[in-house]
Amino acid sequence: MKVIKTYALSEESIEKDIDNFIKEAKKGAFQYDYKYGQEGLKILKAYFRMLETEFKQNNFIVARTGYKKILFFLLQKEYEYFNYEDNMSKFNSDKIIGIYFACLIKTCSVEEFFQEYLEYLKIKEDYYFESADKVLFNELSEKDFNKFILMVKEQAETVKEKDYAMYDLIYFLLKLAKSNKNKEEYYQLCDKYEKIVGEDQKEEFNEKEAD
Repeated sequence: MKVIKTYALSEESIEKDIDNFIKEAKKGAFQYDYKYGQEGLKILKAYFRMLETEFKQNNFIVARTGYKKILFFLLQKEYEYFNYEDNMSKFNSDKIIGIYFACLIKTCSVEEFFQEYLEYLKIKEDYYFESADKVLFNELSEKDFNKFILMVKEQAETVKEKDYAMYDLIYFLLKLAKSNKNKEEYYQLCDKYEKIVGEDQKEEFNEKEAD
């Protein structure tokens, strides 16, 4: 990425430019970024603007690839390349995740989408982005959504207490039962996964969702 008043790609494609940025970041180019004019942060924001433009122009594969590269790089916890307390708080992350999921839905079979969803759950750890669920509920076709639910249910059966990243599969099913006002199913899920969701989870059925 070149800095010329505004940001312009220095490679032949945004994908290669992002790859080069990540390579440089891993070498320490943006360590303690906040002390040096937040150049790394500014470049990342420029990438997100470019990727949103690609999305709006229906270049879904380009947008999907770029979003995944950056998001998974920012969400990983093994190394700290920018030294911000919370990388994701520096962006409109909920909006970005929503666009990323929309790209996945537009470019993946439901089977492939489910595998991408599992990868996302593993990398995001403690984060929760409401837009991910909104896109899932609203953008998948009825047929694909039903397939997706079956895959979630099957995968949820394998979740153990130590599989923290996969707890969201169970909470997704709970949210679905609640949105369908299916108290019986909700309670059955609470009983089935009590060791994971806790004995007080049933009380949340009657709580109103925040606007």
